[in-house]
Amino acid sequence: MGTSLGLDARVQWFGWGGLRWERLLPFIHQSLRGRAAPDVLLIHCGGNDLGNTKSLRLVADMKRDLQDLHWRFPGTKILLSAISQRRRWRTANPGKIDKTRKWPWHPMAFLAP
Repeated sequence: MGTSLGLDARVQWFGWGGLRWERLLPFIHQSLRGRAAPDVLLIHCGGNDLGNTKSLRLVADMKRDLQDLHWRFPGTKILLSAISQRRRWRTANPGKIDKTRKWPWHPMAFLAP
């Protein structure tokens, strides 16, 4: 598939290993500085917060920040990937974290259409 995922589009990748949700907005703004707003923004973040941040707090932060991104980039489709399963979680009880990861708390479900 290559780096463009088989799409007839120009795809740019921005990544930061170990990124926590609280640093996501500054990272996005820095990465997009001097560029046009993207047509699609795919966010894969939040897994590093499980076990470090209470789930309800994480959901509230995600909802707030996703709404902020929608306001700043109204023409951009914002996609949030599911938090991936890991072989080993660095913090807390792995079973509890995986259960939290699977719980249907996805913040996009709480956004008004």
